[in-house]
Amino acid sequence: MKEKRFQNLSLVLNVVLLITLLVTRGELMDTRTILKSKLDDIAYRLSDMDERITNLSAKQREQTEDLSDFSFEPTGLDPESHTLQADMSITLRRWTADTEVTLLVTRNGQTTEQPMSGTDGVFTAPVSLPVEDTGAVSFAANITAGGQTSREEVTGYSDLAVLLPLQYTGGGYGGPEYRGGTLEFYSYDVSLVREYGAEIIDPVFQILKNGTAVQRLTPELAELTEDDTRDVVDYILKDRLRVECAKGDTVEFHLLCRDSFGLSYDFTVYTCEITRNGVTEKISSDTDRDVRVSWEK
Repeated sequence: MKEKRFQNLSLVLNVVLLITLLVTRGELMDTRTILKSKLDDIAYRLSDMDERITNLSAKQREQTEDLSDFSFEPTGLDPESHTLQADMSITLRRWTADTEVTLLVTRNGQTTEQPMSGTDGVFTAPVSLPVEDTGAVSFAANITAGGQTSREEVTGYSDLAVLLPLQYTGGGYGGPEYRGGTLEFYSYDVSLVREYGAEIIDPVFQILKNGTAVQRLTPELAELTEDDTRDVVDYILKDRLRVECAKGDTVEFHLLCRDSFGLSYDFTVYTCEITRNGVTEKISSDTDRDVRVSWEK
């Protein structure tokens, strides 16, 4: 009898425990739903607050900044002056009949000034930038009206190379592998983008070992696919490339070419070092645009 009572008591306790667990689970689900609802409400309020701050910032800029819009349109290279030609235009939010605007161009810490002409709040000026000295360039405007002058930052580029007619956009390769004193690439291809109607002239791959040219190879023009455009040009090197080198040597892969304006390019597309252990280590460039340019003589 005692054993049966214990069984019945155990059954009752299990039922009570199960009911308790179900009730607790329901309460937890309700709590979770409430918390989620509160979190969603907080997220909505934060989003609404962020939108209000953005709107306030925009209104503040409208009240304090004179510059409304701008455009900077490169048009090509001038072989005679060895410069990049471009048109700069700025639009003001407010102006008067006596408003005058001066364009400030800063390169390598040196700033030059030139007056801009315009009417109805739109001012323009032609821009000429020497291209052989690549590097950062920035534009600002001094706006004078009623005897008061304010400076507005317009735009800038981390490197003038991004405005050149030919742009290296990347490449692919098989390898490299270092075995028995030979560094070997199975294939190589590079892509160039053309701007301002420029043509690519005399492309060639040049291999340097420890800074000295050791090979020059003529690449093939890749066949266009449906996704390609005329302004994107791919060059490929189908044959295996072998460079005799020793541990500690540095090997560089360059693409040399000219554009139809007469500017010569030297793109560094790949650099590696053979370590003391015989392992090939790629060396990354410390610049966004690893290119040197010069005008043909």
